[in-house]
Amino acid sequence: MDQADNPVSVVVSVADDHLDSFAEVVTDLRRAGLRVDDVLATVGMVTGTIAADSVEALDAVPGVAEVECQHAHRLPPPESDVQ
Repeated sequence: MDQADNPVSVVVSVADDHLDSFAEVVTDLRRAGLRVDDVLATVGMVTGTIAADSVEALDAVPGVAEVECQHAHRLPPPESDVQ
């Protein structure tokens, strides 16, 4: 599978001047390919997943202030030799 096909988790911050049209921004994010997990209207954030090669499309959505990729960190199991 191509790396671009792997979904990545993102947090999208909505610009303060677009909070009054928050629902419309969320709709536009979905149209851009975001699979929305959580809508946090009170803090102006949306979390979800999107194909790695489509992350830049979220920046083009009107009202988006920032798109941040979430990185998962995994620790080895306690019984592993890498402790």
